[in-house]
Amino acid sequence: MHASGYVIYTVILLLAFVSIVIWVFSKKRKARFSKDADIPFEEEQE
Repeated sequence: MHASGYVIYTVILLLAFVSIVIWVFSKKRKARFSKDADIPFEEEQE
């Protein structure tokens, strides 16, 4: 792979990482992640 191939690969991975970070921290997802964060503290119902 030539040097330009490494640059393209790095840019694609960087864009994927930034996209995932934006998706995770978007306001639309906050309610779901807050609810999921409380799961370990809930009492089990038998």
